[in-house]
Amino acid sequence: MLKNILKKTVMYVVIALVAYLAIGYLFHLVIFPEKKPDMASYFKPGQVFKSTVENLTQRVIKHENGMVYCEASLGAHAPGPPMHIHTDFDEQFEVENGELSVWLDGKVVKIKPGEKLFISRGTPHKPFNDTDEEIRLKGTVAFPETFAFYLTQVYGILDNDPNFGKNPHTAFQMTVLGQAGFDSYLADGPPVTVQKLTGFLLTPALRLAGYKSFYPEYDIRNSN
Repeated sequence: MLKNILKKTVMYVVIALVAYLAIGYLFHLVIFPEKKPDMASYFKPGQVFKSTVENLTQRVIKHENGMVYCEASLGAHAPGPPMHIHTDFDEQFEVENGELSVWLDGKVVKIKPGEKLFISRGTPHKPFNDTDEEIRLKGTVAFPETFAFYLTQVYGILDNDPNFGKNPHTAFQMTVLGQAGFDSYLADGPPVTVQKLTGFLLTPALRLAGYKSFYPEYDIRNSN
């Protein structure tokens, strides 16, 4: 008898979950879709987007073939972004001046002019600057346009919410952004597959609660 009760319970839970996802994504993607700019024409050379909190500045050089190329710099003692993981693209760091620090999978690597550091997708990392001078990255840093688009939103949210990163609101907001296409996952959080699955499951409910992946007030075209 207990076995039958368990089977029925599991069946009801599965039915409820499927119904929630079907109805939730219908509202999220079809009935009340977010209004967003066309990413393919969003970035223009000369645009600047930056984070005061991370003390990181990006200047767009070009946008072509789905990639956004930026000149980047880290201000003196810039903490940089949290330790994170990208799953869809690689990164390479090279500096014009000074000494850039990169936390790389548990250890800190120092990069000086003439040296390069390649970071393959899936590798936990975090660039930061622990010197007294601004550090300019050499050449251009290439981002997929979807990542770059949502990075501008992250910078806006981060700089305008003093409590961001200190409460559950942070996790909820990043969950919606991640599900939308912001390919950056916490290195010190659950496994990336769990973070992605959580995003898939929670996004319909979070949209209903008012979370979005695009806020017009953080549209960089309004300030460039």
